[in-house]
Amino acid sequence: MKRHNDIALVTLGRTIRERRKQIGLTIEGLALEAEIDITYLSSIERGFRNPSILVMLRLAKVLQTKLGELLAPIHS
Repeated sequence: MKRHNDIALVTLGRTIRERRKQIGLTIEGLALEAEIDITYLSSIERGFRNPSILVMLRLAKVLQTKLGELLAPIHS
C-alpha cells in the first residue's frame, strides 16, 4: 500500500509532466531551462523524488504557471 506522501509525489510528478507537454517542452528542455539535471527531473516526474521548494519555484516559472497550480491536484 502506498503511503500518502508517495501518492502526493506521484500526483505532483504527473502534474508537472502534463503541464510540460501542454506547453510543448521536452523533458530535456524543461531540465535545461529550470537548471536541473534531467535524471533528477525524470525522478520527480515519476514520483520518486521530493523536490525542494526552490526547484519547484524554478519549474513553475519555466512551466509558466504558479506553484499553487502544480500543487492543486494533491489537495483535490
